[in-house]
Amino acid sequence: MTERDSDLPEHEQRAWDAIVADLSGQIDLGPQFPKESSLPALQAEGDHPDPLADPVDIDDEEEGYEPPHPPPLPRPADTIGRFSWGAVLGGPLLIMTSNLLGWDSWLATLGVLVTVGGFVALVARMKDRDDDEDNGAVV
Repeated sequence: MTERDSDLPEHEQRAWDAIVADLSGQIDLGPQFPKESSLPALQAEGDHPDPLADPVDIDDEEEGYEPPHPPPLPRPADTIGRFSWGAVLGGPLLIMTSNLLGWDSWLATLGVLVTVGGFVALVARMKDRDDDEDNGAVV
């Protein structure tokens, strides 16, 4: 016993000794729990630096995981939807182009109005969602 261990009350010292014996495999739990387990020893072997790593999982990294292809992006079926998306994406391009090339400022103003108009059109055409229905997490 070290000096630090002697400062503990006797019941706490017995509890610590039991924990250490359990972790080191020195404790006997009876015939229903044999000492020798069928699990492999936790020792680093070969190229695996982590003794707790499963060698099967490490070897699978060579093949790699290839996720499934994402579904295609939905395309607006109607003309108004296409023009709205064109306005939302094309308006900032018009603003940047007019400012970079030094064109008249009314083109930048037109770009802002086109962007805002396209956004308003997209929001106005959104389908109503039933917020009362909770589908939970969709995986």
